[in-house]
Amino acid sequence: MREHDAQSLADRARHDFPEPSKNPPRSWDAAPPVRVIDCVLSLNRHYGRVVEPRVNEFEREHPDITTCVQLRDRIVEATPKGFMHDYLDLKDPNRGEVLLGVAQFMIDAQRPFGGETEAAKLREWAVDARPGDYLAVGVKGFGLAGFQYLRVLFGADTAKPDRHIIGYVSQAVGHEVSDVEALYAMERAAVLGRYSAAWLDHEIWKRATTH
Repeated sequence: MREHDAQSLADRARHDFPEPSKNPPRSWDAAPPVRVIDCVLSLNRHYGRVVEPRVNEFEREHPDITTCVQLRDRIVEATPKGFMHDYLDLKDPNRGEVLLGVAQFMIDAQRPFGGETEAAKLREWAVDARPGDYLAVGVKGFGLAGFQYLRVLFGADTAKPDRHIIGYVSQAVGHEVSDVEALYAMERAAVLGRYSAAWLDHEIWKRATTH
């Protein structure tokens, strides 16, 4: 990704969203397991139709599941297939395996950090992590876009290179880009444009899903 491509993206973003914010969107205060579920269900699924109603119902119906350890243990107890069916009303055992793997990763990832709550520890992890760390997750079906979305959900000011972001960046720079190139362009454009990368990510997502 060339520097002038990042500048082109910064210029396009300022044109499309004329009131840029230096601050990322307000962090979601849902319990960590709810955020992890939101992230994993969001992979290649329609957020409004599939993800949002299930995440909201899970949060209402299972207020006792407040930590990633509790989430992991409940998935193991129910089996990934059973958890997806009984807790999230989905017939998707493979997604259940991904959810189990990501929950375990989040348990391990927070250990070096000293926040007073799990959410605080995971925020420290999200800010400290780098995109290439997604390779350490080691969960089949969970790649860079999912990893970056997980970081955003826990407070990192970055972007997730999903299809909406890749499409927007490709249009802005005038050629097709990879997920890595799109992510680099988003983060570099945020520096050049003096706005939040997570803010731009959110604005692009809103425009793509409401038009």
